Amino acid sequence: MITLRCTKKLRDFLGVELTDPLQPTSSTLGDWYANLVQTFSGDLILIVNEKTLLAVAIPVQDAVRLEDWFRMRVCNLLSMIDIDPGVAGEELRHYEEVQYAKTASRRVLGSMNDFVYAIQHRFDPANGEVNYSLSDMEVWLSDWICFPLESHVPQKEARKLLGG
Repeated sequence: MITLRCTKKLRDFLGVELTDPLQPTSSTLGDWYANLVQTFSGDLILIVNEKTLLAVAIPVQDAVRLEDWFRMRVCNLLSMIDIDPGVAGEELRHYEEVQYAKTASRRVLGSMNDFVYAIQHRFDPANGEVNYSLSDMEVWLSDWICFPLESHVPQKEARKLLGG
């Protein structure tokens, strides 16, 4: 089981109820934080891991199947950053059950805000970036220097936790 910690704005948009009582997250990567963000190319649900700051994005029009898309995006990202498929599969087994909670870390929310600013700047068509995919964006963010982390790079943190 994992916990998806959503901002109030996203909870209201999705119409999800908070899980009560909240169970401990069973996955190695732990809780994920989600927010509804605006970009020049359309609204996204940005989901960031609490421990590693790995980030995945889902177009808002796919929100009706958020949990399915979330698992697929995390699986894709773990593959792209060379996490062993067996280890990734074991991690994703925990993602079959999702509970919803309020956000609890200002550090993660601050990093999410930094990511949103970076996404809006880097992938603004006015800056020449018009042909990119969500995967391109997620890999770029996974290699982005994040100062709240000890090693500063989300994919390195993920490799430490998951091995590889």
